[in-house]
Amino acid sequence: MKPVVHVELTGKAIKTVLLLLAIATAILALVWLVISPAYAIAGGIGVVLVVRGLYALFTPSTE
Repeated sequence: MKPVVHVELTGKAIKTVLLLLAIATAILALVWLVISPAYAIAGGIGVVLVVRGLYALFTPSTE
């Protein structure tokens, strides 16, 4: 039997996630302007992979 993980999202948690996403976007924009668009694109791909991984981690399996 698989263990069940119960996760509750509160308004504060959603605000925190949105704030972290805004900070990551601002950092990527700064990297784009100061260093190089290539590094910003690579960082953006990394952020997307992390978010998709966390989503997959907390999504129930279909088995």
